[in-house]
Amino acid sequence: MVVCIEVELGLFVRINSEGKWVCPVPILLRDHPDFLDRDSNIECGSPFELDDYVIETSIAKHGVLGCVNNSYAEAICHAVGRSWKARNSDKIAIMKALGFDDLANAVR
Repeated sequence: MVVCIEVELGLFVRINSEGKWVCPVPILLRDHPDFLDRDSNIECGSPFELDDYVIETSIAKHGVLGCVNNSYAEAICHAVGRSWKARNSDKIAIMKALGFDDLANAVR
């Protein structure tokens, strides 16, 4: 499962049940019962792009499964900021998209 964290650039991160990936942010089932089966993790260390065709095909087939609760936005920004794999330009774009311009300015 993936979640879009920056719409303009089409940046996504994975959601998985294991926290062994780079810069995981734990998310709770109780906050996301519409699309999680168990407590999970957002893997914030390696944002990636998905082709528009892949996105449109998935939405046509499955719909939008849900949204990550806004209470996780700051933790996601901090995790992305710690990543040694993410490009600085992607970090800045993600932080701005999630409403944390102050953290984005720290990355520059």
